[in-house]
Amino acid sequence: MYDQLKQIIDNQVTYENWHDALKSVHAIYLITDLTEGRQYVGSAYGADSLFQRWKTYVETKHGNNKRLIKYLIEHPDYYHQFQFSILQVIPKTILQKEVIDLENLYKEKLGTRLANGLNEN
Repeated sequence: MYDQLKQIIDNQVTYENWHDALKSVHAIYLITDLTEGRQYVGSAYGADSLFQRWKTYVETKHGNNKRLIKYLIEHPDYYHQFQFSILQVIPKTILQKEVIDLENLYKEKLGTRLANGLNEN
């Protein structure tokens, strides 16, 4: 849940092992809004990878994703019911294009670009 993720991201000393683990791999992740069951698939492949990506969600609530921004304008408190999951852990040696290809595969399989999903692209 969002509030648990915020606690992990905000408490570097307590969750140092989590921070290190989230920074050490690329990943495909899923955000599920438990209020309506809508889903968003994303990927993390930057320098601090999944840690940095999820930190952005903690800071913005929407991760700067167009459809999530619109969704939270309509339902401003729903982010508290966002559940964050890792769908696939990927070694940092993989190319960015390969990570994006995997992300797109998950979007197709889970239908997150459809009307009930939260992916714009």
